[in-house]
Amino acid sequence: MSMGPPPSPSSARFYSMKSTSNSGEKRPPSPSPMNPSSSSTGSSLMPAKKPVVVLGVCAMDVKARSKAMREILTRLVDIERGGVDVKIFGDVVILEEDISHWPPVDVLISFFSTDFPLPKAISYTQLPNRTPPISINSLSMQSLLWDRRLVLAILDHIGVPTPSRAEVSRDGGPRIPRVLRRKVRRDLGLILPGPKAKDEEDWGDLIIPERWRGKAKKQPVPRGREVILRDDGDAIIIDGQVIEKPFVEKPVDGENHNVYIYHRGGGGRRLFRKVGNKSSEYDPNLYHPRTIGSYIYEEFINVDNAEDIKVYTVGSKFYHAETRKSPVVDGLVRRNADGKETRFITPLSDDEGQYAKDVVEAFGQRVCGFDLLRCGTRSMVIDVNGWSFVKGNQAYYDKAAEILSGVCQLARERKISTIQSGLPAVVADNEVGSGSTTSTLRATVTVFRHADRTPKMKLKFSFPAHEPWSKPFLRLLRGHREEIILRDTRQLQYILAAAEECSQIPGVTAEVLTKLDQIQEALGKKMSLPGTKAQLKPSFEKKKGDKDKKEKKEKKEKKGSDEEDELTETEGKKKVHDWLRRGSSSGPHENPNVKSTEDKDNLSTINESANSMANGDVPLPACAEHSPASPLELNGEPLGDDDIPEGLEKMQLVIKWGGESTHSSRYQSRDLGDAFKKDIMIMNKDVLNNVKVYTSSERRVINTAQIFANALLGLEGGSSSHSSTIAGGRNPPEPCPQISHLIQRRDLLDDNNAGKEKMTEAKKKLKILLRTGETEKRPDLAWPKSFKKEPVEVVKDVIEQLTELRSIMRRNYENKNVEKIPQQRWCSGDSPWLFRERWEKIFEDWVGVKQEKFDPSRVSELYDSIKYDSLHNRTFLFAVFDPEGKGQNFKPGVENQDRRLHDLYGMAKALFDLVAPQEYGFDAEAKEEIGVLTSLPLLRKVWEDLDEARTTGKSLACFYFTKESHITTFVHLLLASGLPFTNVRIPELDYCSHCTIELWEKSSGNASTRGQKDFSIRLSISEGAHSPAVLDSNVDARHSLTVQPRKKLSSHIDYDLARQCFSKHFDKGLSFSTTPLEGDEVYLKKPIQDESVLPLSSLHSRGEETPRMVSSASSDRSHPGASDGGW
Repeated sequence: MSMGPPPSPSSARFYSMKSTSNSGEKRPPSPSPMNPSSSSTGSSLMPAKKPVVVLGVCAMDVKARSKAMREILTRLVDIERGGVDVKIFGDVVILEEDISHWPPVDVLISFFSTDFPLPKAISYTQLPNRTPPISINSLSMQSLLWDRRLVLAILDHIGVPTPSRAEVSRDGGPRIPRVLRRKVRRDLGLILPGPKAKDEEDWGDLIIPERWRGKAKKQPVPRGREVILRDDGDAIIIDGQVIEKPFVEKPVDGENHNVYIYHRGGGGRRLFRKVGNKSSEYDPNLYHPRTIGSYIYEEFINVDNAEDIKVYTVGSKFYHAETRKSPVVDGLVRRNADGKETRFITPLSDDEGQYAKDVVEAFGQRVCGFDLLRCGTRSMVIDVNGWSFVKGNQAYYDKAAEILSGVCQLARERKISTIQSGLPAVVADNEVGSGSTTSTLRATVTVFRHADRTPKMKLKFSFPAHEPWSKPFLRLLRGHREEIILRDTRQLQYILAAAEECSQIPGVTAEVLTKLDQIQEALGKKMSLPGTKAQLKPSFEKKKGDKDKKEKKEKKEKKGSDEEDELTETEGKKKVHDWLRRGSSSGPHENPNVKSTEDKDNLSTINESANSMANGDVPLPACAEHSPASPLELNGEPLGDDDIPEGLEKMQLVIKWGGESTHSSRYQSRDLGDAFKKDIMIMNKDVLNNVKVYTSSERRVINTAQIFANALLGLEGGSSSHSSTIAGGRNPPEPCPQISHLIQRRDLLDDNNAGKEKMTEAKKKLKILLRTGETEKRPDLAWPKSFKKEPVEVVKDVIEQLTELRSIMRRNYENKNVEKIPQQRWCSGDSPWLFRERWEKIFEDWVGVKQEKFDPSRVSELYDSIKYDSLHNRTFLFAVFDPEGKGQNFKPGVENQDRRLHDLYGMAKALFDLVAPQEYGFDAEAKEEIGVLTSLPLLRKVWEDLDEARTTGKSLACFYFTKESHITTFVHLLLASGLPFTNVRIPELDYCSHCTIELWEKSSGNASTRGQKDFSIRLSISEGAHSPAVLDSNVDARHSLTVQPRKKLSSHIDYDLARQCFSKHFDKGLSFSTTPLEGDEVYLKKPIQDESVLPLSSLHSRGEETPRMVSSASSDRSHPGASDGGW
């Protein structure tokens, strides 16, 4: 049963922490603004802690700025009340600067990840003439985690149970620095395996500290250089020790996750780092162990409940444990709404809690994670992972911040003791950063795609200029040569009136009358839905030297076909009529007047007039109340042939509806704004003193920008603002950015016509992608190797699948099974009637279409609808496509599941990834050209923002909100600029995807260059609210996927080089706006400016948690009597 979405995420789900404390006691609730008395350390009036402790975060930016780190550091700063100064070293300082110029710190968070120079960081902690910082995690001991042989040797020594094993070392054994071997020998009393140091025999007798005495595992570990497969193939022999199958084969390299499990009788399973929703796969040919490399062979543990356990520690007295589905089961990963693997909190036994304490103290890692297996009464640790955070658990963040605050207090006491003894402190309060190199985030500019929306639907009609029956429609252009967008209900009625007039013209054919009926039926049902609009797209004659092309075009025109659709009117005359009729067929289960119980949460709902439209009660347009013989009038003025622009070849009418913000878009926008605020507060809070938010004129884009801005202001609660906040009630809120308005820039962020012709040409070439062998010729095309079929074969499979699903769906509607589907609420104004209408349109585009006439651009509508219904109507989706109408086979955990929808989604996703990027340019040259025509003004503006920050020295943040086409062409333009990208494979740009360009300022600490400032640019991208396996994702009542973190597009790029690359296209493009005309401009003579202001306060003052808004370029349909609308 679906549950209504909560006003905001609650922390209640995270408070079950009894199981995560080895004391077994319930942790007292964290204080909150609603209960300030619960704070145990004082009120907001308490003075800041002195002296200030400098906490350094020396880790790669991707880790230092992760969500978990951001949440914990935000809480830590709040707890410390100004007593801690967080210094993020940054990639530039870590990778480029000498350690003598790294900032001095009192407490150090530092850990290894990809590209991190661990030896350099170790040297930093050993600088002479400087008291070493208190390291949260021992840096030198981290290198031991790279070799599983060393990890298991230490676990054996400290008495932590591990599976029985044998080792095959073809590399001569682990090589360990002399200093580290001596440290482990001294601290643990352990002689590590591998080659000994030259003077190791002179180190004296081995003394085991009392802490570890008597704990060592007695059973010796067989070690050899080769593995022998027994004659029957069901066992291996290493150093005389027999290990029966099944067994586990692990590379000794801790970073290598290609683990194999060998089954008795042959075959096995290959485990690997998660790819999409898979973590392993069965291999029937897995028989003989690998013969190249060094491996550990462990007994296979048949774990309880087919689950393994992830344990996370923060210090030796706190741990948090979670169970997850074992990858050895079927390799399918269950994911939550965040796109993370689904896990469940579990308590640990007293013995398991002791293992956690021993691991922390032996490895010197306060913050770490390790893997635990349970089999009956046995518990065994199989790996130690080093620095690891729990993701998404607010209570864990609270506790981690408390414990880190305790470490900061130790550093403060050491600092006070040092000062009292007359010695210089590690870092004096007035010398923080003095003489060191600092890297500061000076500006951040981000281009966003809007948040989640309902599926978009559209119909296209073509009107040749030479046909007399086309004139009533052509006159609507009023002589304009630009595209015109009609949004207001009365403006859409002009189209109905034109259709009425057209039908009265003598000599009009039956084929044309069918087209006119389709227009009237489609507009009659959709005209009053929020967001419904019509586009008038004129095309003009061009001078062409190729006579054949002209004749071909004239021939096509006479057929009356659309230039983007090869179906003739005869072939397609029933398409719109049929699916509209099916969608509106009568029946209690198909009543479009079904009222959603989530109206409070929906950004846009279908109003009563829309429902009456859907029932066929279409009011007669005022402009249509005239004699059939009289010409159409606009505002009392008759339209004549003078209103048809000269040289017009044809006009395309496109009717669109849908594409409105869903209730989940609020959560995505709000959480994204909250995340950006917390990130900037840690990196450089001065950036928030100068914030500008830009938006296009589309409703869903304005909605996203407005909610994001309010979250940035702190007016909309973020993902953790209503959850447990460790310092709630202690301090006044941090100063928020002052944003009084949104800036609407139609010229930068709205559709424009400059690149339309090139995009049309690109769409015509999409069929080339379906040619056999095309994906092999072009390595830039995204086609998964896991598909053994060519795209054209996959299209055939999709058509067959949809044909079957259509029959099932129609049968379930006909036999009333849909009435029994237990979906008790429909969100975003949806209903069984609209669901059927949407899917019938998809079926018409696919089922029965000949291969040579298939339009690849239809892939996006199929993919879009599957994703939408998977999130918002999953119960109904699974049931309506179930032959029995129950959908029971799709419940998690049910064996022999019918995975037809999963297969369909996989095929649609693969086709979408192949086709969608090519719609904005079929090759690199075309992508660049379309990018210049579409997004060059935006690129210029972005560079102006960055240059302003560099020139003035003032920090700033600029956020631009637009639609998919703009962010895609913007990214294509960046890729064509010549910037040195580290990753040129751009992911799918889903809802709330964004591309961020940061300006970094490096102030040198070198005495010879002190005061010199160097600037660099860094780019990153997020795929947005995306899940690789949306049908397997567990979503809550918010129906919202979490926006994925940004991934690095480039390392730091010198500012001058970046300017050279950005300006590559600045002398290209158009010097004038090509934004389509609004109907208000054409018919009401109302000027619409490309740049305008939307007051944020008025947007937020409507008394709703999520304000409803309309575009400034459209009229407000909630007030039919108004002459015009907008802000």
